[in-house]
Amino acid sequence: MKSIFLLLAALLVICGCSQQDESKYMQDKRVYEFSWCSYNGEYKAKDLNNELISYLGFLTNLKDQSGLNKETKYLNPSFTQNRYDFSWLDIFQNELEKKAFYEFSENSEIHKNWLGSKEEIITCDSQKQTFYETKIVQNYSSSDGDQTYIGFCKLKDGFEIEYIINKLKKNSIFIDKPYNQVVLIPNFNIIDFNLLIYLESDFVLSDLNLIRKGGIENACEVYENYSANSLLFDTYIID
Repeated sequence: MKSIFLLLAALLVICGCSQQDESKYMQDKRVYEFSWCSYNGEYKAKDLNNELISYLGFLTNLKDQSGLNKETKYLNPSFTQNRYDFSWLDIFQNELEKKAFYEFSENSEIHKNWLGSKEEIITCDSQKQTFYETKIVQNYSSSDGDQTYIGFCKLKDGFEIEYIINKLKKNSIFIDKPYNQVVLIPNFNIIDFNLLIYLESDFVLSDLNLIRKGGIENACEVYENYSANSLLFDTYIID
């Protein structure tokens, strides 16, 4: 499989270390788990779509039998790059439900069969990248065709994540707009950013720089090789 290292694989990676108190972000937080995937050989998106029936059957059984809900999204990058074809994003309500999901998966023949057919079509990085959600905007329901923007910030010395969150909550540009916006806090230590701003919108915003629009550019380092500090994806909900 093509080599995939960090969530922002499109960037020239500049590794840094983030020593954060993860526990205060983990409890009862929604969990975002990104996998970066490439199609094998001549396979295309339509081939994966044909294999989703068994996966959706597994999710339905899981919800009916155990009350577990899991969102899955297919993020198709709008930018040109060579390291992956798309991102597979699983969203869990909390760490407990994430753990329960994987326990059920290990004992489900339906899920095992799905994995077998899936792995013929795509190969995904085994090192999934996990984040915890801090909500900024409430009451937004995402749908197929939404644009997903991801902005990233490496904090300058003297700035804290709480400053970013409070700044975004007070920023009028994101109030009363059709956005779903959250701050994602990574749970891995060797990174070149401290947080992501994850935003979904039902209309296209060209060249959206989430760091500048959010009014937090004074708190974030500037990436010379990716000055816009943001990536754009087309979003498809698997349900």
